[in-house]
Amino acid sequence: MEFLLMGGLLVFVFSSFLNRPLLPSDEIIERKYCTEIGRFDLLFYEKEVSGIYALLPKKSLGAVHGTLDGKVLTGRWIDADGGGDIIITFNEDYTWFTTDYRNDEDPGKWYRDQWHGALRETDETSFEKDGEKYQCE
Repeated sequence: MEFLLMGGLLVFVFSSFLNRPLLPSDEIIERKYCTEIGRFDLLFYEKEVSGIYALLPKKSLGAVHGTLDGKVLTGRWIDADGGGDIIITFNEDYTWFTTDYRNDEDPGKWYRDQWHGALRETDETSFEKDGEKYQCE
């Protein structure tokens, strides 16, 4: 069993959920990813998704919340750079994603395909996949 602190709530999930297929259900499913800038942990509950991420270059944390429609998460983000809209597109088995986002301070400018994540399958602090380096911690 694992524990995760999100928004002042202590949430627990069974680690067996980590490697099972992500399907709409009434269960909470946790997925841990690594990105170019740090760790990104998501909780999936039916079509609702919430998560936290590390901005290692700025030594701060961020959060994301949204809804899932098929393989596409549409929602909001907030971190040391401000806040804004985010679209996360997952591959078929949710082991990899790409992200488009924009900042509320410049809503006309989207950053397309700028942030990527790969499922963290081990406790390694970083790894390479398809020529990209992913940083976890």
